[in-house]
Amino acid sequence: MSAENGGGGIPELVTFTQIAKRLNESDFMSRSITRQGVRHIADTDPDWPVPPEQWLKIGNAWAMPWPPIEEFFRNRQRRGRGAAKRAPDS
Repeated sequence: MSAENGGGGIPELVTFTQIAKRLNESDFMSRSITRQGVRHIADTDPDWPVPPEQWLKIGNAWAMPWPPIEEFFRNRQRRGRGAAKRAPDS
């Protein structure tokens, strides 16, 4: 149970794999994403809401609270891999 629905203040924790799964089941992303894609965003986007020092190591996975990540992706400007480059006209 998450803190938002009376779970005693303990946030729901998710791993990168679970984040990718939830994003792929939602409409937050314009295309599917892997756990590696989520990790890349976490490592490179300065707006990532949970800094690495707040990640929790659980077994061999990193976990973090879902609510700020859900809000981050809900409000994040959708991006692609970039525009295709046009060949110069001959």
